[in-house]
Amino acid sequence: MLGIDIVEVARIERLREVYGDAFLRKVFTAQEAAYAEGKKRWAESLAGRFAAKEAFMKAWGRRLPWKGIEVRSGEKGNPFVVFQGTRYDEVSISHERTFAVAVVRV
Repeated sequence: MLGIDIVEVARIERLREVYGDAFLRKVFTAQEAAYAEGKKRWAESLAGRFAAKEAFMKAWGRRLPWKGIEVRSGEKGNPFVVFQGTRYDEVSISHERTFAVAVVRV
């Protein structure tokens, strides 16, 4: 199955502004949050990972726990998803200043 999602980067910025680290802790693993914090444009990275989680849920066919889906980066920077101990490599994330989009095949 295939899933796709698009996220407005400003939405992620607003959620973090309003809810602070509580938003990060609810949606992202510590590893995902640390990855984004190391980026100059942290909101774009988080938006991309958020979109990948949503796309994974759409491909899976139901709502899943946010932190149960972990988006990681491989050695060459290529994204992949780990869910219930299984690695899913067919993940594509793209982002720019306004939007982030992700496509996932499971």
